[in-house]
Amino acid sequence: MQERCERLIERDMEENGDKFEGVNATGTAAAIGSRFDWRAFFAHLTTFVSVAIVVALGLGFLLLRGTINQRAESVVSREPARLRIEWPEYKNPKAANEKSRTWLAEQFQEELMTAATRALGFNPDPLSREPLDAVGAAMEASGWFDGRPIVVRHGDSEIVVRGTWRIPAAVVRSEPVAAKPGDTALRNDFLVSWDGRPMPVVYPEGKSGLYVIKGCVQKPARLANGELDYSQVWAGDDCAAGLELLRLLVNQDWRTQVAGVDVSAFADSKQLVIDTVHGTKLVWGGRPSKPLTGECATSAKLGKIAELNSLSQRIDAGHAELELWWPINKPLEIDRSATAEIQKPATASAEPARR
Repeated sequence: MQERCERLIERDMEENGDKFEGVNATGTAAAIGSRFDWRAFFAHLTTFVSVAIVVALGLGFLLLRGTINQRAESVVSREPARLRIEWPEYKNPKAANEKSRTWLAEQFQEELMTAATRALGFNPDPLSREPLDAVGAAMEASGWFDGRPIVVRHGDSEIVVRGTWRIPAAVVRSEPVAAKPGDTALRNDFLVSWDGRPMPVVYPEGKSGLYVIKGCVQKPARLANGELDYSQVWAGDDCAAGLELLRLLVNQDWRTQVAGVDVSAFADSKQLVIDTVHGTKLVWGGRPSKPLTGECATSAKLGKIAELNSLSQRIDAGHAELELWWPINKPLEIDRSATAEIQKPATASAEPARR
């Protein structure tokens, strides 16, 4: 660039020598080149314009944020939020009827909907995650779900709750502490899931119609405010052992004759007892996964019960108490007269009930 300027100046000086007399070409070119740097000018101008655009956008967002949010809310939430809980369904389609496909009673559905609606709040922010998290926390604390359920928006205004439901297994009968010797206060039956966690239903003694686990040493865990802690497994191995045996029994053909499991001797002898709907007892022995030393295997015990049921149509064969745990080589001792008495037609019959 500088060389080109020098050549132009030299040509002008040749043509107009008198006008440029005493002027050095190199010095003039340097003077011309030092007048203004356009390249640096445009570089600084570009930086300035970029900064100005960023600042303008930031100020515009801050000034118009409220208007943008209001506009977005008016578009997203054209209708009030509608809450929907995906209720647990029957595993067996034959158990469902035309009116309902869920095993959860309407009373408990209403209680859950009330708790979820309260957590959601009135006119929740459709762009915020906080109302959904509040619903999830409320459902997790309800005692009906394993862990925290997922809460998502569906469409413009629907909020859906879906999670893994706890399955009721039995009730654990809690023995009350007598205020005075001889007190006969009613006991409570606490609903528990298959993993031994309490659920938010407490029945008066004998009113649940479910399998009963009785004789647990420990009480259910409670929060600082005295309410049941649904996140904690029922303390003690006796309750877990009773549920383990019960899970095995409910898969047998004769399960309707089982009333529950008595674990009152488990702390001392590690033995479990099956309570029947006939008011009799079958001494099972150690828990299915840990048979006691010297007793027969779990499969052998089930075989004995099946044999008794086949002979007398009752798993107790008419005896008040039978021991199932003894080794397999010991023959079954059945009172045939008692069996014959059972098989006589009764003048009146009643459906056995769990107590």
